[in-house]
Amino acid sequence: MAQPSSQQPDRTFVRDGIFHRSLSNVRNSVFTDARNRQDAADGKVSNEPDLFSHLREEDEYAICEEDLELIAFYDGLPGCYNFRYLMRRLSRELKRSKRYNRPTTVVICGIDGFDNVEPNYGELAVDTVVFSVIQFLLDGIRSDVDMAARLSDDRYILVLPETPGRGAAILCERLAKKFESIELKHNWHRIPVTLSFGIGYYPVHGEDPREIIARADLACEFVQQRGGNGFAFAPEG
Repeated sequence: MAQPSSQQPDRTFVRDGIFHRSLSNVRNSVFTDARNRQDAADGKVSNEPDLFSHLREEDEYAICEEDLELIAFYDGLPGCYNFRYLMRRLSRELKRSKRYNRPTTVVICGIDGFDNVEPNYGELAVDTVVFSVIQFLLDGIRSDVDMAARLSDDRYILVLPETPGRGAAILCERLAKKFESIELKHNWHRIPVTLSFGIGYYPVHGEDPREIIARADLACEFVQQRGGNGFAFAPEG
């Protein structure tokens, strides 16, 4: 059986790593373009003051600010957004769904048995579970279309554009079974956690992002109260 690594990256380090790498790429791109433009002009670099250097500096700062804004949307791991950014994207998707009569589905994922992890296995085991679940969910969705965000350490949300309720149900059933087969370990101890899923979709379960999320969350709680490790559709009306 697959065994996710128990060595998880530090959240701050991951975020800072993205930060420094991104800014470095931006700066290299800006300075390379400037140098190429000068080389193309007369084959050598002029020592005279560059009257347009302040414009390039402004461009660099503009790109950096845009890059920083994107970084601020992530929640520790690339691909896992924070709730604020996801709500913005979900609102956009629901407007598109309404305009073109296309499906959009919201899935709430809850970790069954999460409250027992820290008392029985320690604080570091919580990080093992959190990062393993995040990576598992990201690997299970379409990286170029779907979105994932963290609501809390034991609650996650997936936004699935162009996915009807039935398609989401197939996905959730597959994810629940696959995660159940994974031996999640910390310090050689198996951590007995599973996943529950609640499904809400436009327009059956609402047209407002928060309404759909709330209904999907109720469905997730329903599954967990009955033992977890499964999925359910949100209540209608």
